[in-house]
Amino acid sequence: MEKQIIEAVGLSKYYGDGEALVKSVDKVDLSIDRGGITAIMGKSGSGKTTLLHMLGGLEIPTEGKVLVDGRSLYDMREAQRTRFRREHIGFIFQKFQLIPDMTVEQNVRFPLDVAGKPLDQAFERELAAMLDLEDRMGFYPHQLSGGGQQRAAIFRALLMKPDLILADEPTGNLDEAAGQELLRFIRQSNERYGQTFVVVTHDRSVADMAHRVIRLKDGRIWQDTEGGGKGA
Repeated sequence: MEKQIIEAVGLSKYYGDGEALVKSVDKVDLSIDRGGITAIMGKSGSGKTTLLHMLGGLEIPTEGKVLVDGRSLYDMREAQRTRFRREHIGFIFQKFQLIPDMTVEQNVRFPLDVAGKPLDQAFERELAAMLDLEDRMGFYPHQLSGGGQQRAAIFRALLMKPDLILADEPTGNLDEAAGQELLRFIRQSNERYGQTFVVVTHDRSVADMAHRVIRLKDGRIWQDTEGGGKGA
């Protein structure tokens, strides 16, 4: 098994042309080792989310390549890439993206149903306990707090057992207490299950927790340092 779970080479995303050309991400080379938590930080417009989406196969780059688990995402056909994402990458979004007319139980099991993968009931019970959702499996999203909805989104990502989880501003819609609780769950799942997290954030608490912090400026990496969580 390769040490790097992500390898990006010359990764770029440009919009427009001529004088109107915008370089959202500009020739980024980046390797992410397995088993760590990496925070990607930078001001609004620095290219953080665009970079994350390209690392996860959600947005086709203008130039460059991305390998996840040694597989080149953008050499795949769209259907292959969709299937690869579903089976190997978990996503956590700022807006939760829970299905409103499904219960927590139905929401977290939905990706498994789509992928045709069997449910590991023991693992589901373990995650429900870790995320404090044991008594809320029959709740609908609107019956949960913001923190509860974000925990359900993490539950959904973890239940598929992906090696890689990409999170886009996961604390952005949470108050400070709920945000700190969420970060505790991310660290706990990283330590317990060995999953790799890449987290786009403005939240300095994420940098304090992360093993590595990458800062972007004008679409390029300008700083790559050890985080407060230090080595994985």
